[in-house]
Amino acid sequence: MKPISLNIYDRDLKFLGVIDSYSSLRWRRKYFETGEFELSINPTANNYRLLNYDNIVVRSDLTENDEFGIIESWKIKDDGKKVTISVYGSFGLSLLNRRIIKTRINYSGNYIGAFRALLNNMTPFSLLEITDSDIQNNGVVDFQCTYKNVYDYHEKLSRASNIGGKILADLEHKKYKYVNYVGKDRTDEQKINTRYEFSEDRSNLAESEYTYDQKSVITDVLVGGTGEDDDRILREVTNTTSSTHDFDIREAFVDAKSESNKDLSTDEYNAILDNLGQEKLSGPTESFEADITPTDYRKYWDLGDIVNIKKESWDMSQKQRITEVEEVIEKGKYTVTPVYGNPVAETFTNE
Repeated sequence: MKPISLNIYDRDLKFLGVIDSYSSLRWRRKYFETGEFELSINPTANNYRLLNYDNIVVRSDLTENDEFGIIESWKIKDDGKKVTISVYGSFGLSLLNRRIIKTRINYSGNYIGAFRALLNNMTPFSLLEITDSDIQNNGVVDFQCTYKNVYDYHEKLSRASNIGGKILADLEHKKYKYVNYVGKDRTDEQKINTRYEFSEDRSNLAESEYTYDQKSVITDVLVGGTGEDDDRILREVTNTTSSTHDFDIREAFVDAKSESNKDLSTDEYNAILDNLGQEKLSGPTESFEADITPTDYRKYWDLGDIVNIKKESWDMSQKQRITEVEEVIEKGKYTVTPVYGNPVAETFTNE
């Protein structure tokens, strides 16, 4: 593969220099969260000079629509034989982790507007531009929030809408841009995008690991509202039926005594309690990781896309969203490892 150098800028996007030699680079992109990177470099005078907190790392092989890294920490180690430097950081979206919502936001509308409501109500970053979005049919959400961490709430909205967000570096104009994006559906069920499949038959699926976990399953929820003892308002929410096996019933309690029924009708209050119960219900978790052939990466599939996965020897076939992609460059070898997740959006909870 063509050598990848790392261009370093200060936080005002003034060019500082280049790191063109390193032992390893781990570059992990994430769809719902900020990505992260880890760099191992030699202790040269140039590298020491570029190791400033908040300096910006831009890969030479990526475009202006790709994420950049922010240096957050580094470790210098002398084991008596050699000195090594390890550099750690997160991608641009992590800037939102430095802000909270200081005013009350009462929002009702689509998710694209919800992301912007968050960013427009935080202490501004003077160099950050919030760009317009043409994402359509992105759902409706209602929420009220105050004193919340902006990054945490952004992730909650992202998981509930299946819409990603990232902050890009506009090096020409020396500013940052916040953008939203949506992964493409590349499964057999659609006819708009080029289809893509990871499978043994296609020889693009190597070492694999599949995890199925039922420990967190909740099928029945008892919600306790206002009142005491026999006078307490209770609501039951369930996914089970009369034919459900005893082993499959997993119960939980939600204490909603703080939810007041003042000025609410019985139906309105019951609806609030039922909604809290629905949020508590949960199914089994699944995850699938595999080393794959990197040739098609970014050409026929990318972070956030929904793809078909077939592990024929395990008799397994799934439709999964690519939620993370880790690239590793080490000793001249380049590997790409995607992480897959459920393509169905999570339930939004206003917490």
